[in-house]
Formats: sequence, C-alpha cells, structure tokens
Amino acid sequence: MRSLLLALVIFAACGDNNAAKTDASISGPHDAMGFEDAKVFEDAKVFEDAPPTVIGTIADVRAAADGPLGIELQNVTVTYVKPQIGDLTSDPAGFTIQTGPTGPAIFVAVDPATLSPVPVDGDVVNFTATMKTTVSGQPRVTTLGDFSRVSQGADLNALVQDISAATDLVTAPDSYDAELVTVTGTLTGNVGSSGSGFSRFEIDTAGITATSALQLRAPTTVMNAIDMTTGCAITATKVTFSKFVASSTTTNSEITVFQPSDFALSGCAAPQVVKAAALSATTVRITFSRNIDPNSLLADGSQFTVAGLTVATNPVVAGKTVTFTTDAQTALAAYTVNVTNTLTDLQGTPLATTLAANFFGYTTPATVVINEVNAKITSSCDLVELRVMTDGSLGNFRLTERDASTINYTFPAALQVHKNDFVIVHFGGTSATCNPLPTATDELTDPAGQPSATHAKNFDTAYDLYSTSASGLTATTNVLTLYDATDTIVDAVFLTDAATTAAAATLTGAGVVGSANQWTPAATTYTDALFQAAAVDNLAMEATTPGGNSIQRVSDMDSNTKADWTSGAGAASTWGALNVGQIALP
Repeated sequence: MRSLLLALVIFAACGDNNAAKTDASISGPHDAMGFEDAKVFEDAKVFEDAPPTVIGTIADVRAAADGPLGIELQNVTVTYVKPQIGDLTSDPAGFTIQTGPTGPAIFVAVDPATLSPVPVDGDVVNFTATMKTTVSGQPRVTTLGDFSRVSQGADLNALVQDISAATDLVTAPDSYDAELVTVTGTLTGNVGSSGSGFSRFEIDTAGITATSALQLRAPTTVMNAIDMTTGCAITATKVTFSKFVASSTTTNSEITVFQPSDFALSGCAAPQVVKAAALSATTVRITFSRNIDPNSLLADGSQFTVAGLTVATNPVVAGKTVTFTTDAQTALAAYTVNVTNTLTDLQGTPLATTLAANFFGYTTPATVVINEVNAKITSSCDLVELRVMTDGSLGNFRLTERDASTINYTFPAALQVHKNDFVIVHFGGTSATCNPLPTATDELTDPAGQPSATHAKNFDTAYDLYSTSASGLTATTNVLTLYDATDTIVDAVFLTDAATTAAAATLTGAGVVGSANQWTPAATTYTDALFQAAAVDNLAMEATTPGGNSIQRVSDMDSNTKADWTSGAGAASTWGALNVGQIALP
C-alpha cells in the first residue's frame, strides 16, 4: 500500500505540468507537492490536505503579477468573441469577460475554437486562469483550465456602458480596458495604419476631442468595405475598449470594431467623382470618393452621358467604381463624362450635384518600372524616376508610398510616353524651394519643354512632373508602388534604412504588394524581419542633394527582388539617363 501511495504522489506532482496548457479538457492547476509531504498519504488525508485552487475575481487576475496563476473564475460573462486578424501576438483570437456594467473586465487570449464548448457572446462560464501576460500594457489571460459553460443568452445590455460623455478615457484607460462599451463620435484626421491588417481614425466624442490618443480601430478590409472616412459620425455598439501602450511615451485608448454589425455610420461627406479612365476602346470606368450603393445604379445607363459617345445599358458597380460600355472611342480624343446626382453611397448620401470627369480615348498603357529613388533630399524635394519600357499611356497611373495614406500621386491623364523615355516625379511641387520661380508645370509633350536653364529643378532628358505633396518620401522604411489606370500593380520596391523597425503602414503596403506577387518573397503578411531581409537598403545613406548618390535599378531586368537594385550608399545619381548596368532598349 505504501508503494502505491508513493506512486500516486509522483503521478499527482507530474500531472501539474499540464496546468499551463491551453486546453479545455485539462484540470485546474494545483500546487505540486514535494516528497517530504508524502506522509499525508499514510493518514489517508491526501485530498483534504492538498492546497485548493483559489477562487477569485477578474480584479484579482488583473492585479496579479505576470506568470503562472491558479485563480478560478466563476459565473463570468463572455461579452465579445474576437477573431484573429493580423499579428498573432498583438491581435490574437480570444474573448472578453465581465461581471458588472463598469467592469473590471479582462481579455482572454485563448482561441475560442480550441475550447469545448466554443464560447459565444452571452455565455456565462467558469474556468481557471493559469497564466497571465501583459501585452502592450494590456493584461491578458493566456492559458486556462477547467473551462465550462454555466448558461447561455445573458443580457449584455446589463453589462454595456455608454462612454460617449466620459472624460477620462485617455487619462484612465485601465478603468475601461476590455470592458463592453457603446460610443458615439465623429471620425477625424487622416486614416492611418494600426498594426497589421488594421486601420484607425482619431475619434471625437462628447467627452473628449482633438486628441490622437483616442482612436476608432477596425480591420482595413471592413473599413474600406463600409467606407469609413474622416467626418463620418459613428455609433459603435457593444464593442470592447482596449488600452494599448505604443511606446514609452505614447498610450492609446482604442475602441475596436470587427464587423459592420458592430457600428453604424452617418453624416459622411457626399461622394465625389475622383477620375474617369478608358479601360479599352469601348469601356470607361469612373472612380468615386466613396463606395456606391448598387441599388442606386440604373440599369439603363442614363446616369452617365458622354458627348460624342453612346453609353450602353447595364453599367457595373464595384466598390468605389462604376464601369460602363460605349461605342468606339477615338484614341487620345478628349471626352467628358457627366454623372447625375441620383447615385448614392452606402449610407444613402447622393452626389452633391451633377459631376463631371475628363478622360482620353483609349490607348495602350505604357510598360514602366521604378528606376531611381532619393528620399533624403533637403526640404523634402525628393525624386522618383520611372523608366519607360514600351510605348503607351501613363494617364491615371498612380504612385503611392507605404499603405497609400500619405503619398498618392496620380499621373496626368494626357501623358503619352515612348520606349527609353524617363519620367521624374518631383515632390514638394508647391514649395518655392523644390519648384522655384518661374514655377514649373507638368511636361506632357516634350521632356525639354521647360528647360533647366529657366526651370532649375527640371531635367532636360526626362518628363518632369510635380506632386503637390509637401511631405516628401519617408526615408526610414517604405514601399513604393506603381499602379496602372485599372489600379493593377505594375511595379514596386521595398526600401529600408536597415536600422528602423518597419512601420505598420509599411508592412501593410508590403502585404498589398506581396499579395500581387510584385516582390519576393511574396507574402500577404510581413513581419519586420521578413520585410528587412527582402528590402533594398540603405535609405539613410542617400545624398541630400539631387546630384549626390541615389538608390538605383542596376539592370534591364525586373525580378522583383532587391538584387535588381544598388545597396548601401547607392551610386552617383543619373536622373534622366540610364543607370550603370543598363543599356538602351532596341
């Protein structure tokens, strides 16, 4: 009997190693018992003398130090089941739990799909928190045991609090972290990246205005699909609040929505016509500033008129674009399309008035590559050069950086180029430093149309185009992406200074390029390490003048890898001319 009891001791002590695993079938944690305590078995008092699991509260878990725990939580309500989107560490799948309308609450970073039964909103559950970790300032339960469901269908209205008028969301984020909230406010500022797969706006509420520390966050796909833009009023209902420590000096208060059912938009700016482009000799596409409601599009095509052309029936809407068919266009002929204000966005807001856009009759698009870059020129007078590989149109091509939230330059609709031409985009085009008097304008017909003798910043062997962006290119980590008139990526380059951690916006832009197989290795999601290994360096070593060193393509091939480019300090600039390693195309 004594041998049998000793064996039970060993089994019980070894079994405790399972307490840290994320598995709903495991038992709760227990303190491992040393062999010196084995004598309790002789008195047949093993189970009554074993240290029990501590029954505690959510507040106890939040207050506990990071590491192994043994806190049993009883009758806590699952308030929001979070999907895994983006980074596995920052944004894992999980769920929040709460017991009262003002908290406390905590995020359980355990994939609901690994638990049985799988938790859903409104479940009342029991489990033992076996590990706590703090990620970016937010405490989380990261492993658990003894998961069970007590009941379903709890009234979440009894747990949600409206924080629209709260004035301490930024100053006391711990008081709201992981709690179920409703908030009404207005989206402000520019959309920005908020981690892999997410975007964010600042949000003004009745209680807090004009601070970047209060943010409305959403998956980028959701934000684009539902058409969130600055100026929209938003009401997010029964969503979670999160504290996020971005750096040693920056803490953000975030309200995150994950699906359209989490929120409602209203009061957004009326949709505008952004551009029109001929996609073929009989097809035209109009791009709007907002997604168009398909139910507002008339099948007879009467909402679109083009002088000199007949518009066919059955136009097609796709997000922010409407495509329609015409009879044969005359190549390079100037056309104007008029759009009636019976079209509306997804919120039912119509165009403010009848709007128009100009386009040119279809010509074959040119083939071009990004050929030379300098993002370090003084006063942000940065330069990007394109090399033309085949004749055609550059009309409505776009050049973007990172996730396109800052630099987003659209090429003039009338620009026609030829093989072996060069095109240089100048940034800071409205600056007297980057574009001194007499102010240069876009060269559309002759690379030497505005010679450098009178326009000091121009290059006589390239078409000089001027972006109105005053910020210049980002010289730390960047992704330059070139789109054609159909918004198809035709070229891209990953760039780094080899010292800076890749910004979230850079990684987002890289994912877009990788998904289009326009860089190697091609990935839909890039980590900093993967991006740095793939990127051309070194942005930090470029010259601060146009005549100094730049980053250059070093061959006539385009393998979509950093091997196509210089490294380190680059090479002496060759704006408007072939780089070392290139020859004129026959």
